[in-house]
Amino acid sequence: MEMETNKLDYIKIPDLKHHGLYRIRARNATYGIWLEDEEGFMISRHKFYDNFLFVEYHWDCPAWATARPLSFVEQSPFEPNDFEYVEKTTEEGRTFHGHRKSTEILEYLNKFEGTLEERTAQGRR
Repeated sequence: MEMETNKLDYIKIPDLKHHGLYRIRARNATYGIWLEDEEGFMISRHKFYDNFLFVEYHWDCPAWATARPLSFVEQSPFEPNDFEYVEKTTEEGRTFHGHRKSTEILEYLNKFEGTLEERTAQGRR
């Protein structure tokens, strides 16, 4: 079993790299992409067998602080506009809102997080 990290032992906001992938300790994920403007980490969240992008906020934020970055993994392959929130239309003509590259971002994060089945087998959410 992994030892609990000291709550004071984490990377502070000024030391984070924009769009860098970090190993994090958070409510709903163990990896996240740092979004400087939101002061949070874009994560792959699983809830009721649904998998979607979600933001967990840095531990030093005044409200909703839920994520402590533990270590830098790599620079993510995404550009700033890939995270823009846009309206999309599917081939079937349905319209929805999401991040410009939400599918690619989710696939990238899931490479590190693992599938829901793998996470459950390891005792993670």
